[in-house]
Amino acid sequence: MKKRSHQWITLLLSVAIVLPTWGFTATPTAQASDIQNHWAKDVMTQWQSKGYISGFQDGSLKPDQSVTRSQLAAMINKAFGFTQTSSIAYKDVQSSDWFYHDVAIAKSQGYMEGYKNNTFHPDQKVTRQELAVILTSLKKLKSSNSAAQMKDTLYSPSWSKGSIGAVIDSGLMKGDEKGFRPKDTTTRAEAVTVLERSLESSDTNNSSKSSSPTTIYNTAGVYGPASGQQQIAGDMQLNSAGSTLRNMVIEGDLLLGAGIGEGDAILDHVTVKGTTTINGGGINSIHLQDATLQTAVINKKDGNVRVVTTGATTVQQMILQSGGLLEEKGLTTGAGFTNVVLSNQIPSGSTVSLKGRIDSMDISSSSVLTQLLTGSVDNLAVASGTTDNKISTTSSSSIQSLTLNSAAKVSGNGTIEKAYINVAGSTITPRVNQTTTSAGVTALIEGGVVGGEQAVTNIRKEDKKHQDSSTPVVVQQPVQSLDVRNGQAILHLNQPTNELLLSDMEVTATLNGKPYTLTNIIYDSVTGVIQFDPLNLKAGYAQILKITVAPATGTNRLANTVSGSLRISGFSGKVTNENNFGVAGMTINFRRGIDVINGSIDEVAITDINGDYSVTLAPGVYTAELKKDGYITNYMSTKSSVEKYNYNENAYVTRKPNPGIIAIILTWDDLPYDEDSHLLGPTPDGYSFHTYTADMDYAYNDENYVSLYRDQRNSNGPEVMGILKPVQGTYTFYVENYDKTSKNKITSTLRHSSATVKVYTGNYDAPIKTYHIPVGAGEESYWYVFDMNIDGDQISFFDQNILTDTPPVSVYPSLPANQINSKMIDIQKDEKLIPNNIYLPYNTNIDSDITLRIAETVNKSINTYISEIKLLPYQENENIISVTNDTYLKSSDLKDTIKVSQYNGSPYVAEYAVSINLFIGGIETSKTIQVQLPTIDTWIEQASIEAQSKINTATAGKDITALQTALDGKNALTSHSTTDEKIAVLEKLNQALISF
Repeated sequence: MKKRSHQWITLLLSVAIVLPTWGFTATPTAQASDIQNHWAKDVMTQWQSKGYISGFQDGSLKPDQSVTRSQLAAMINKAFGFTQTSSIAYKDVQSSDWFYHDVAIAKSQGYMEGYKNNTFHPDQKVTRQELAVILTSLKKLKSSNSAAQMKDTLYSPSWSKGSIGAVIDSGLMKGDEKGFRPKDTTTRAEAVTVLERSLESSDTNNSSKSSSPTTIYNTAGVYGPASGQQQIAGDMQLNSAGSTLRNMVIEGDLLLGAGIGEGDAILDHVTVKGTTTINGGGINSIHLQDATLQTAVINKKDGNVRVVTTGATTVQQMILQSGGLLEEKGLTTGAGFTNVVLSNQIPSGSTVSLKGRIDSMDISSSSVLTQLLTGSVDNLAVASGTTDNKISTTSSSSIQSLTLNSAAKVSGNGTIEKAYINVAGSTITPRVNQTTTSAGVTALIEGGVVGGEQAVTNIRKEDKKHQDSSTPVVVQQPVQSLDVRNGQAILHLNQPTNELLLSDMEVTATLNGKPYTLTNIIYDSVTGVIQFDPLNLKAGYAQILKITVAPATGTNRLANTVSGSLRISGFSGKVTNENNFGVAGMTINFRRGIDVINGSIDEVAITDINGDYSVTLAPGVYTAELKKDGYITNYMSTKSSVEKYNYNENAYVTRKPNPGIIAIILTWDDLPYDEDSHLLGPTPDGYSFHTYTADMDYAYNDENYVSLYRDQRNSNGPEVMGILKPVQGTYTFYVENYDKTSKNKITSTLRHSSATVKVYTGNYDAPIKTYHIPVGAGEESYWYVFDMNIDGDQISFFDQNILTDTPPVSVYPSLPANQINSKMIDIQKDEKLIPNNIYLPYNTNIDSDITLRIAETVNKSINTYISEIKLLPYQENENIISVTNDTYLKSSDLKDTIKVSQYNGSPYVAEYAVSINLFIGGIETSKTIQVQLPTIDTWIEQASIEAQSKINTATAGKDITALQTALDGKNALTSHSTTDEKIAVLEKLNQALISF
């Protein structure tokens, strides 16, 4: 049974936007007269006190007044601390205008520019769809198709539709009962609310984000102590050129903003534990001096930025979303850039340049030129699915290992030690010492075609630069290079020979510069491989192992001394089967890249007797292939990093079903965290069973017929449903987004989960049926995958493959009451104590528990939880309540109670379907209750009728003053009265009725 979590997220009904202050004056701390009962009172008061907005001359803030483009620019600049300007020459913006400077800043920051006719339209009112575009640019949000969720944005223009989806996904803007209202103008209150929401966090959906305030530096200066170390609890933003951050540990994220422009910024002895985003900086650069960054992102609009690492600087992962130059200069103990990723967000035609020694580089972009100017890349991989990538080298640069999972053009006169080519169409002009091609793959290398129909081509080219014809090859063996691995050192000889022995060489090692003793050294004279006991991965993590092979005293077979080094990195994990037992002897093949299931293998690991494994791999992303006789081959994505030792790269595998058994296997990506398998089908006596997480086994006459072997709750799967004793009839299989249906948390949609269902039988190694989840827009709760009919030995499928908000039902009837065990009877008795309908009265208290069961008579051994609170759509004159499910009603901390979170200020009754689940001993059922929440107007009317009735029937001498005063307040309400005024009247009526 799963542990149910009831964290309900409260979302605001109204959509807001934020604007800076502009040229009206008022005392910033004055209490504006026109926001006392306004829904945005708190945030507007806060902004006024911070100086982000100013009042008007009459002391008002005019919260419902529309915002213009110039006013919005002024608000954003002041709130975000933007100061960097660009030159502007708009026809309708003069240097004497109050907004001239703010318009120049807006253009510099790139969130708001002019029109094609060289105008800016400073007095034009900002529509909600225009605001969505501005916010998307300002916050660098990812375009989305979620606009299709709103009935009035389904056919919005292409220039705004993606941005509307982006702000909906990020939570910055929502709709109301009318929809998104894309063409409505934005009010000051809306603007302030949305911009405040934007400021609160760089990721509004990250619940683990620190609540500490963001530190913002908008003017040039040196920040941080001259000595010691300053701790920064939250995020930080630096928005001015010529600034230095020093001696700091930033627990959150660091933004080097676009306000830096083309200027410089220095990070001196700065550690950033979150993500460092670089939006500014020019050709002279962002300087990282003795700094430590976990993840850094370059996203500069023109791609013209240089990042330099010196001293003890280490950048664990550098992700480029634009072009840029990375340079390692004067490094001492730092690793510089360890893993560089060219993301698929880099614009086509961009250039990325590198100077230095890079541990690994993954190219996931397309149509990008990567320039290796000086230095080397140990491992460079071009991801599958990319196109038209170009890599240029110089005589001062080299690549130790090049893996091409997509065709690319590699030019220049550098050197490539090893090339692994897994697809056809590549051209490589630099010298390649060793080439391996996948079966049937050809490539043009140094003017010649390599590869072909054979499975593998290994070409070892002569290196004329290192050939020493004066040295007798048989007598003395010159070594070109030493390839060091954890447990191996490979001698690359000019001419392989079996005459070189271990006694001819002296093998020594250091670990981070200190002597290290290698144990159990052996040498294979045929392959040239020196083997030794590998270092403990965890103990040696991120340290540099250097091995030196020198001629031994008294022998002349080895001609020279050679050294090689390896930075120890990798990961470990455990492989378990569907019964959660470790799998021994599982072979795991690791290939560089994402979803690379063929081609050359970088490393191999084999699980021990407990199912544990460890592997040493250079930093980067790898695809792991898990293979063992009797098991279904599985794949998973893994990552090696020098950032920290990862000992939790666990995998799950499934045994091939025995003859007569059918296995249904569900897998998915990281999100949603929890997807659940459901199987409906026939029992031997003609009724239906339902096997899922709450009832993982179906048994008949003490024999197990169906089992859910694994309920995977934290991403990926596999979840394995086994039909152990097939019964003739129709089975139905579907998948539930448990994050949404039972946790009320949409971490992602089913459509974006890349979920796959495969069906195996004991007669086949490969699946007999495979289903891939449909993609597109929608947040449906269930994936109805298939119906399957079993007739003797014959299995036939009826494909459904549809997304729905209603789970399918079995074609067979449920068990009759006389066959349900006593526990089920107890549940049914308890279920009858739950009313079918609840009408919430006017004296319902906000945030007070409302029980769904009669507490005095319930069976206390029966557990309950509320699985869903769903607002039912109510339509009248085409107006539909479209607020979120938990706007008015939510679950409470008690298992069988709900709460009203706020009064219903809409014009319509809010009708909810509340599902309560009851379970005991693996038996579970649910009941749906209709809960009606009247409008506050209805409650006031009902309370008034009761108050008037009490006045009319009051005995002589009874004090009716409070009741009459409350009624007078009700009678004073008008059609323009605010919700806050109505709440005050209702609360006075209820208090008077209680006291009477």
